[in-house]
Amino acid sequence: GAADLVVCRGGAITCSELLAAQTPAVLIPSPNVAEDHQTKNARALEAWGAAVVLREADLTPASMGAAVAGLLDDGPRLRGMVRAAAAHSAQGAAEAIAREILGSSGGGAAAE
Repeated sequence: GAADLVVCRGGAITCSELLAAQTPAVLIPSPNVAEDHQTKNARALEAWGAAVVLREADLTPASMGAAVAGLLDDGPRLRGMVRAAAAHSAQGAAEAIAREILGSSGGGAAAE
């Protein structure tokens, strides 16, 4: 991939893109979102082994540096995170959705 590690928030689209790109991440969920959904998203990726979560309340330059350096210095762990992301990505999802829609609507484009 283009990046060995991403540091970002834990929004749903961001998390799905990380999985699709099979890119390990340090996720810092925003605590200022509805129903704390970013933490839930981030914790799911963490539970699967595809990310590490740092709470914003605990974030310092030292904690960020330790998390990033620790991962970048641990090739086997990063490769494991890539495999975990790959195992939970929905490769081919767009095509599957399109097939389902076309199948539900009679399978073809409208006549012109």
